[in-house]
Amino acid sequence: MSRPLILIIDDESKIRRLVAANLELEGFDVVSAGDGQQGLEIFQRAAEKPDLILLDLMMPEMDGMTFLRKLRAFSNTPVIILSAKNERPTVIEGFRIGADDFIAKPFYLQELLERIRAVLRRCTRSTVPYTHADSQTLKSGKIHLQPSKKQCFVGETAVKLTDTEFRLLQELVRHEGEVLTHERLLRRVWGDEYTGEVQYLRVTFARIRRKLEAAGLDGGIISSYSSVGYILCSSEAG
Repeated sequence: MSRPLILIIDDESKIRRLVAANLELEGFDVVSAGDGQQGLEIFQRAAEKPDLILLDLMMPEMDGMTFLRKLRAFSNTPVIILSAKNERPTVIEGFRIGADDFIAKPFYLQELLERIRAVLRRCTRSTVPYTHADSQTLKSGKIHLQPSKKQCFVGETAVKLTDTEFRLLQELVRHEGEVLTHERLLRRVWGDEYTGEVQYLRVTFARIRRKLEAAGLDGGIISSYSSVGYILCSSEAG
């Protein structure tokens, strides 16, 4: 089995070397960049795209948020933000733009390794053989999902979702009209260790709603239910 490739983007060379050395010992391949601009160039030119990106925020040339915005315009590669700038508005903004996880500096290396493995597990479940049910198109009104291809359509309009966004919407489509609790959604999409991270749901559903609205659908069909969970109401027939 090939070794996962991790791209580290951080302007502190000591952190790049420390993280890279430990990742390589744990069975990962590593490439690194000193700022967002260099990281973007490496990503775009690479014949083998990284499986995951570790991203600092405060960097020269191009900061982490700018890099993430540019990356999400053309790639759903999972991103874990590593930053000393960990105030709540910054964390939420990172998730809003499309980060998959956020770890505050200074961090424990073992925690970083486990978070990397958790994100990779979530994003590589599609490599597991699909059952017949998984291969079928899931529908809720105008929303059509194709799990085997991770594709989403609103009518004839393709909606580009990250892996996390797709699997979260998929849970709601599969259980249309049911209230799915925060804990259930977090466990199904992020994993058992994330069941208390309700803010992950808020920012991810906000992104999904915006994308559905851009495709011509009322984002309000996804509703927060009395601080308990979320429900997908039936969209108009398509």
